Amino acid sequence: MTLPKNDPAQRLAPNAEARLAVEALPAVAPSSKMAPKTTPAPAVLVLDADSRAGLACVQSLGFAGAIVHAGLRSEDAVTRHSRWCREIHAQPEFEPIPAALDWLLQLDAAHDFQLIVASTEGSLRWLRALPPQHPARGKAPMPGDEAIDIALDKARTTQLAQSLGLPVPASLHIEQGTKNWPQPLGFPSVIKSVRSKVVINGALKSLSVEIVRNAAQRDAVFSSWLPYVDVQEQRWVPGRGIGVEMLFEHGRLVWSFVHERLHELPLSGGASTLRRSVAPEPRLINWSQQLMEALHWHGVAMVEWRRGPGGDFHLMEINPRLWGSLSLTIASGLNVPVHLWELAQGKSVRAPQGYKSGVTARNPREDLRWMVANWKAEKSDPMLLTCPPMGAAAGWLRALMGREHWDGWRLDDWPVLVRESWELASVVPRKFMLRLIEHVDSVFWKRHHAGLLRHLQQRRVKIHRVLFLCYGNICRSAFAERAARTLWPAIAVESAGFHAKSGRTSPMQAVEVAKSLGIDLCNWSSREITAEQIDAAELIVLMDRDNLQLLRERFPNALPKTTFLGLFNRDGSMEIADPYNLNLAGMREVFKDILRAMDALAEQDFMHH
Repeated sequence: MTLPKNDPAQRLAPNAEARLAVEALPAVAPSSKMAPKTTPAPAVLVLDADSRAGLACVQSLGFAGAIVHAGLRSEDAVTRHSRWCREIHAQPEFEPIPAALDWLLQLDAAHDFQLIVASTEGSLRWLRALPPQHPARGKAPMPGDEAIDIALDKARTTQLAQSLGLPVPASLHIEQGTKNWPQPLGFPSVIKSVRSKVVINGALKSLSVEIVRNAAQRDAVFSSWLPYVDVQEQRWVPGRGIGVEMLFEHGRLVWSFVHERLHELPLSGGASTLRRSVAPEPRLINWSQQLMEALHWHGVAMVEWRRGPGGDFHLMEINPRLWGSLSLTIASGLNVPVHLWELAQGKSVRAPQGYKSGVTARNPREDLRWMVANWKAEKSDPMLLTCPPMGAAAGWLRALMGREHWDGWRLDDWPVLVRESWELASVVPRKFMLRLIEHVDSVFWKRHHAGLLRHLQQRRVKIHRVLFLCYGNICRSAFAERAARTLWPAIAVESAGFHAKSGRTSPMQAVEVAKSLGIDLCNWSSREITAEQIDAAELIVLMDRDNLQLLRERFPNALPKTTFLGLFNRDGSMEIADPYNLNLAGMREVFKDILRAMDALAEQDFMHH
């Protein structure tokens, strides 16, 4: 990825090269070959329709009479089953933008959409790359380039809020490529990429907010992120999230809506799995209105705040797009997708007569994950937003009494209702059976592990060749090999994976976290497992059950000399989790688990030479 370093305006552009390429594109008009048959109703396109906001748009616009086309990125998307989803289009990757825009403009030329909805930031970046006067961009109610850039950039949002006298946490802005980092604000602190989405190695990546509790964690995040993007550090503010959603018509506030997050995942603060509409907060609405009017906003946006235990508020960020809890806003009486449709047609939206407060909406599957996390959480940790488990479980009864809405569950969209009901009804027994199978399997492998160690010790065997295996050989087994070569110089150590492609490098997060722990993963090159490696190894060490299944299928004769690295940690789990999709803190904990297990392995008699 190439990010300009000198010009702030260029650095904040989603993709400067893409913008230049797209400006040369003509406004595509429908051709005779591509023109569809006449339809009785106007067509609309919902991009990223596999998101929860996308599903809510499909259902709302379909019910309102539109012919809804859905851009889907997942084959398993529940939106695919909606009765209102008239046509499905396989949506391309977010990068490169010019290729994605070529797909979008060809699709628009074929169907002449009245409205284009960008349900996520990924597709919003496509429309931002179009020239402001491009016809396709005019079909998506959105503000000017500068307003979008400020809203997408947390540092510029903070600067604007400070200029308006709005409350923001104490903040530092560290520019991309900075080597000498400023002194911390104190711990804990919150570290954010100034842009939630960053292009790395040609792919659009999400950088989740990191809460760091010490200097080592802070250094690891900075080392990982600063080569690619500017970073903002803020003092951690306790409390729960409050969202102010608004619709603007060329700088005029049409309506506002306020909700509070009751359950957030992760527990340290994040997306809501359960939320409730609340009565208008005049102070918050006024502050949010000032912020968005300064940007001469057009379309929708959510201004996110955090309310502390004492009732004080701090601005977190602006989300210049639809929000994940859109179904709550609709259930409370504000039909956001239809209002966007009216704006796209040049109509003036009539301000509704308020909204219903006290309405709750839940994402059932995600809230089940929240329930598990809440049950396991350390309740004394002030940084975790927990609830009493029994009270949280009783809250599910609200749905049975008709006092709660579940995302996507609508009687007028029965295919989605059936699909969601089936998945929810099966997830609990399915998880129970998986847990039972895992328990039986764990008992067997713990006995196998103890027997293997006993066999090696009784025969006074000395291990000379150790093979570490994981799936991709770019994170766990790679880290284990590099660490083992330092710890055990007298033992031949190798690692490999089951991924079919060799020669892959470790992800930049893994390289930086490993570096903070004294392990060098630079210039790593992955290897696919071979029969020669299996035969030569005297001890094979796996990371998880998936590795075991693949080993069992390809090299069943290797099982007698195989065990799990996690079993050397007496107090740890049998499996070492795959850190590939974890944040930096999670990846660091995985690597520390590996080091602890390897220290325990090194204490075995058969490892001493």
